[in-house]
Amino acid sequence: MSLNELLSWIVTHGLALVVGGIILFALYRFAVRMTHRVVVGLLQVQNATLQAGSDPAEEQQKRAVTLEVVLGKLIRAGFLVALVILVLGVFDLWQLLAGLGLVAAALTLAGQAIVLDYLMGILILVEGPFYKGDWIAVQAAPGATTEGEVEEIGLRRTTLRDGVGALHSVSNGLIRLSSNMTRVYSIAAVDVQILRPQDLDRAIAVAGRVGRALGDDPAWSGRLFESPIDTWVTALTLDGAAITIRRRVPPDLRLAATSELRRRLSVAFAAESIGTGRWDTPPAPDVSVATATGSPGPEDLSAD
Repeated sequence: MSLNELLSWIVTHGLALVVGGIILFALYRFAVRMTHRVVVGLLQVQNATLQAGSDPAEEQQKRAVTLEVVLGKLIRAGFLVALVILVLGVFDLWQLLAGLGLVAAALTLAGQAIVLDYLMGILILVEGPFYKGDWIAVQAAPGATTEGEVEEIGLRRTTLRDGVGALHSVSNGLIRLSSNMTRVYSIAAVDVQILRPQDLDRAIAVAGRVGRALGDDPAWSGRLFESPIDTWVTALTLDGAAITIRRRVPPDLRLAATSELRRRLSVAFAAESIGTGRWDTPPAPDVSVATATGSPGPEDLSAD
């Protein structure tokens, strides 16, 4: 190739590649900056059609963060695809694209599970059963439930961080059942075993008093919902009666409120001498059994 031919190729192909790349990069930067505005605008339009109070600000924030992350990934993927198309067009490599299309079709047939993952990822983003920051439980297989805080929702997988810090990656195509424990509100629930049946009524009264005191505490009153205290007798077993104390709380205070309610109940039951298990219940007093009239006593037996 002569110098004139090389210069001609650079002018006709290299310049087009550089100009096209600059235009694509400018469009990419513009799209990234507009992502937040577009997401906020869509959520405002959606919220205008909803009942007042049905979608709190915390839920809107989580939804916005989730959608912005996913849209950012889609914009980057679109930029890379456009860049590849530009290179193929400049160097006239469309025959290579046809070959790649055949390979992609073969991979699609061989990887139907991956295609299902992406389809389910799109449905999760559209329907919104959970968002980034929610605490959920998903059933990826019969009898196998994974619970944790949503750290990322992708088109192919969802990652959860459980209570001990382990990060779980669940393929979207495997999610058949998801339970969201932090949508709009959560429940602080404490299960307590009351060993002695004569203490059950007092235990229920103490539980109601403790739940109301938690809401009246200045350290908690401004952070909790105005909610009734529900106390239920949930089971009768050989170890006594099981009761459950429930109170509606904000999603971000679910664990903290449950821990505080459990602590206060333990202190209150101890102050009222209400045993909640064999470990903290004093033994029952001994009851003497009277002998029948005319039956031999211990002294009679020893005399023989």
